[in-house]
Amino acid sequence: MKIIKNISYGENPCQKLDIYKPDEFNNALIIDIHGGGWWQGDKEKEHVMASKFADEGYLVVVPNYRLADGERSKNLYPTQVQDLNLALKWLDESGYRCDGEKIGIFGASSGGNLAAELCVSKGYPTTTWSALMDLENFYNTHLNLKPEKRIIDNNTPSSEIDQGGRDDAYYKWVIINFLGGDMSKLHNATVINRVNEETGPMFLVNSIDELVPGEEMFKMAETLLKHNQEVQTLLLKGNRHAEAYFEDAIDLTLNFFKKHLLD
Repeated sequence: MKIIKNISYGENPCQKLDIYKPDEFNNALIIDIHGGGWWQGDKEKEHVMASKFADEGYLVVVPNYRLADGERSKNLYPTQVQDLNLALKWLDESGYRCDGEKIGIFGASSGGNLAAELCVSKGYPTTTWSALMDLENFYNTHLNLKPEKRIIDNNTPSSEIDQGGRDDAYYKWVIINFLGGDMSKLHNATVINRVNEETGPMFLVNSIDELVPGEEMFKMAETLLKHNQEVQTLLLKGNRHAEAYFEDAIDLTLNFFKKHLLD
């Protein structure tokens, strides 16, 4: 495996990506999107996951994107989605991109939300772990809850972030920060509201008592079914969040991508 780091796909310093080139290429590409509540995190956090995909023969693209700063009304939704679309355009023009039917998307936590955005808009087969899917419903059912910011040390591995179980105060804070407090954007920012007949197949993973309510996974699955889209789900016992359940979810994730990208 060879890793090429910090390739610019846009003019902003945050618009850089890493490419993991496998030793034996299977002619399929996976875009691996980091989490961090849309306001923190970095592509370096995806090294373990991206390496695993590359070891399986996938060309892996791990992009950074501009991070939301609600306090300064900077890089708010849909900035992150725009950056990912710009990265896709760069891949189109760079020669790295594979056949359109050989692209898969992976993301965990808020990275899962952004992965779902690409699944809805582009139709790519997508796996999400602990994705924030139903922002509108969560916010509207927690109107009286005081939001609270949580700061995560940059050196904390992805598998150790947000492992304390439910944290509704923080979930509410990341939504507000993502939108800069402009709740008029809440409906459009809720990816589940935009599922359609062109959405791609999805594999959704969650645990029962974690940061992201398991109900969101099932609501997304139900919405996909209503639009005649293929969906698989895995609900795990406990309060592990996102990449903390790597050992339980990675084989099924690889099987999902194998089915939709290789078979």
